[in-house]
Formats: sequence, C-alpha cells, structure tokens
Amino acid sequence: MKVGIVVHAGREESIAAATGAARRLQEHGVGVVVAREAEPGQDPPVLDDGPVEVRDRDGFADDLDLVVSFGGDGTFLRAAHLSRDVEVPVLGVNLGRLGFLAEIELEGLEASMDAVAAGAFTVEERATLDVEVLDPDGTRRSLDWALNEVSIEKTARQRLLQMDVHVAGSLFARVPADALVIATATGSTAYALSAGGPILSPELAATLVVPVAPHSLFDRTVVAGPGEEVRVWLPEDQPPAVVSCDGREPVQVGAGGSVIARGGGRPVRIARVGEPDFWSLVRRKFGLR
Repeated sequence: MKVGIVVHAGREESIAAATGAARRLQEHGVGVVVAREAEPGQDPPVLDDGPVEVRDRDGFADDLDLVVSFGGDGTFLRAAHLSRDVEVPVLGVNLGRLGFLAEIELEGLEASMDAVAAGAFTVEERATLDVEVLDPDGTRRSLDWALNEVSIEKTARQRLLQMDVHVAGSLFARVPADALVIATATGSTAYALSAGGPILSPELAATLVVPVAPHSLFDRTVVAGPGEEVRVWLPEDQPPAVVSCDGREPVQVGAGGSVIARGGGRPVRIARVGEPDFWSLVRRKFGLR
C-alpha cells in the first residue's frame, strides 16, 4: 500500500500531525509519498529525517492508493486537484477552522491511520463542475473544474459587476453584484454559505447560483439541476472580472466574455474511516443544539 501526503506547510501543527501520521503508517509497512511544495527542488518540511519519497505536483498521485491532506478545507481541495484525474480517494485531517471536507480531527488521527493501514475505509463520490472561460470572440481562455465553487468577482471596487445569468440556455436575469458564486452541493457549506446560500446535502445533484451583495430586488439563490448549464455573460462597457475555481489561480475575463459552468463533471473520491453523517457534522461545526 502507498499513501500520499499533502500538508499545509504554513502551519506548524499541520507539519507535526503529518509527520506523526507518516511514521505511524510506516510502522504498518505502508509506503509514504509527500507532495513537494511551491518551488522545484524545495522539499516539504515534513519527515526530513525519514525515508519518504518526495514528488512534484505533476504525477504526484500516480500509483497511490490514498491521499491524506493535513490542514483545512483549502488543503483538502489542493489534494483533490492532485488526485481526481487518476481516481485516487482523498482523506482529510482537519487542522483548520470549520472543515467540512477534512473531517478527521487531531484526537482521532492515530486510530484513523491504523484504519487506513488496514484498508478499513470507504469511498464516496462528489460531483464537480466543469468550468470554461471564453473571450468576447468565443476563444477559450481557460478550462478548469471545481469541487466547491467557481467565483466571478469584480475588479473595480467602486463599481458593481453586471452579469447576465443564463440557465439551461435561457436568460434568467441580469444580476448587478460584487460577485457571483456557482457552487456544487458539496460547496454549499463554503463560499456559497457565507454569501447567504442554503446548506444542501452532498447527496443532491445540484448547481447553486448565489449572488454576493446583489443590488437588485431579486437576491435569492437559484438551484439548478446538474444537466442545466449555467452561463454568465459580462455585458460591454465595464471593467474585467476575475474567475477562480476553488480559490485557485484566478483568470481575468473582460467585458463581452463569458463563464460556463456545467454540472456532472468527473467526481472527486472522498475517503471515510467512519460512517458519514453530514447533518451531525453541520450541527457540530456550527454549535447547533
């Protein structure tokens, strides 16, 4: 068995947890591979004294059985983007704040690694969005995907971003707002939630369209089916917008350009070492009674 590790290198507690988990896995005879951070040739600050393989991002998840992330949901998303295309499941250890994707807490880490070494984990699949950004002449500017959401945000602080939102081929509304979030059910507890969107069960196949600080009488979230394409066109005569998938490197799109989000993309495989209980997780994370 071979397990990959993705760690938030900016947090000492994440590095310590990853180091301890790697050693625990090695005690069980599990091979450990660590993802190299930012610069080529710069090894991650984990297991400097241990026999581990360090890999660059390209091809990191090849031949792995599982990837474990150490950090918050942002680190989990980074691990997912390294693992999805080769269908390797991701298990998240939460060292952030809320942690809806990274569910294992620090106190359960050793028992979870023992379960991983024994192969005692299940895998569930979460749908993604395929995201295409087009220039005004229809030329493709970027092609990406998101597990949580794609955000379209203004670049001029003093002006609203005007967006024509089309759903399933029909113009739905012109939305003047600071931003627009198009999210999966999984992403309903992320940026979409902070913008006032609903919490959806991850078992639902749905696409949320959530305006951020809209300046219109209609300020509701729209929930579309996974087969209903969402297309956002930016009318002329306004500053460009920036588009980002799961908070990664933004892409600029000018007036006249468009962003297309299609549900039903290749799923991300999420590993669980216990019985998944989404609603108990929501209650616990928000301190509900």
